[in-house]
Amino acid sequence: MSETPEELLAILSSESSHLPNKTLFQLAMAGLRVRITRSLVTLISVILAIAYLTYSGVSSALIRALAGSDAEAVLTLLRQANINPDQVRLGNPVDRWLVVMALLTCTVGIANAMLMSVTERFREIGTMKCLGAEDSTVVKLFLIESSLMGVVGSLVGIVTGLALTFLIGLLQFGGYAFSYMPMASMLVYSGLSFVAGIFLCLVGAGYPALLAARMRPVEALRVEE
Repeated sequence: MSETPEELLAILSSESSHLPNKTLFQLAMAGLRVRITRSLVTLISVILAIAYLTYSGVSSALIRALAGSDAEAVLTLLRQANINPDQVRLGNPVDRWLVVMALLTCTVGIANAMLMSVTERFREIGTMKCLGAEDSTVVKLFLIESSLMGVVGSLVGIVTGLALTFLIGLLQFGGYAFSYMPMASMLVYSGLSFVAGIFLCLVGAGYPALLAARMRPVEALRVEE
């Protein structure tokens, strides 16, 4: 995977209008490497959003499990942490709003980064279309880039969120954080966070991808770098 974007574009001319998925993947990786700074900023926003989503879901499941305990020592630890077991069972609407706002912020950040990527790549997109690339090929390229960031960001975010959950749980509830940890809920929330991360990246890249695909080659090549 050492090809540069220019070398991969040259492959396009010999592949007619259809690029194999392997070449699209290589071109997406090359694009991310060239724009490493912007890619890292977008990746960090995904990591933070998914880490918070994972932490919020798993920690809430842990607290619900602790609140359902009959052990006085566990209930005492909950009271010391200013946690009302009855309120825990009903759920905290503030936490849900915080999760929604974090995900919306992440989506806006991804969309902004992808729009800037389109602006920086006017000539590259125009060259691809002049060489015969179809609109669907351009869309697929941008979606592959965003999904790669979604996969990496989601995995790192899930690990970070779980680590925070165990660390904070250990500080607040000691060994009970491990003995009462609902493994089924942890797996469910981790899976949902992974799907949410990829979905957010695809949604955030949707409009920029369509914008790039609909660009006229002549207008793209006319832009000065």
